[in-house]
Amino acid sequence: WAFATAGHEAPELFDAISAEAVRRRLDGFNPQNLANTAWAFATLGRADLELLNAISAEAVHRGLVGFNEQNLSNTVWACATARYASPELFNAISAEAVRQRLGGFTAQALSNTAWAFATAGHASMALFNAISAEAVRQGLSGFDAQDLSRTVWAFATAGHAPPELFDAISAEAVRRRLGDFLTKNLSNAAWAFATAGRNDPELFEAISAEVLHRPFDTFSAQSLSNMAWAFATAGHEAPELFDAIS
Repeated sequence: WAFATAGHEAPELFDAISAEAVRRRLDGFNPQNLANTAWAFATLGRADLELLNAISAEAVHRGLVGFNEQNLSNTVWACATARYASPELFNAISAEAVRQRLGGFTAQALSNTAWAFATAGHASMALFNAISAEAVRQGLSGFDAQDLSRTVWAFATAGHAPPELFDAISAEAVRRRLGDFLTKNLSNAAWAFATAGRNDPELFEAISAEVLHRPFDTFSAQSLSNMAWAFATAGHEAPELFDAIS
């Protein structure tokens, strides 16, 4: 966890830790140790299949007993980031998160959990409904721009668009005037609303105004392409935006 937090890659050390953890069959690892280990390897871009198999099997074997909200979120985020999607682990985490009613999940944990399940292609409707209800209950005040964008992207990717959640995110994004949204956040938000079949005029107007306000060289070609697709799909006319993109 320390090396990953410091952003310091140490291949030999991580190879040795992985081999030793697997050799011990994770004996002595508590839930936070399991979650932190998975998080550390994923954060440094290391997809160690044998280690992830061992962590997944151990977590499922324990029935996730002792895993708190952050442990659950970090574990599922790490697996999705490493492109590792164990159905048994994702099913177990979904059931446990729903059982806990997500009351102790922070805004980032809710967002990361939704993103992880969508990225892994594991769309648990019970979980997504619970995340939506909890996010709306919290009022989105603790969600930063990345959390808002990531959450709405995850729900659209999972093919699930609860009106209450999308209404709340749209209103919150417009209220903030999108100044703190990264270019990718703007593109993803537009894409998500269009994919969900929503044309929220105030939101699309705000996105268009913010895009035109920024230097175009800060946008990737993919972001601009997604933006144009989203506005066209949503049926939202934005002549100045399309002129600028063209």
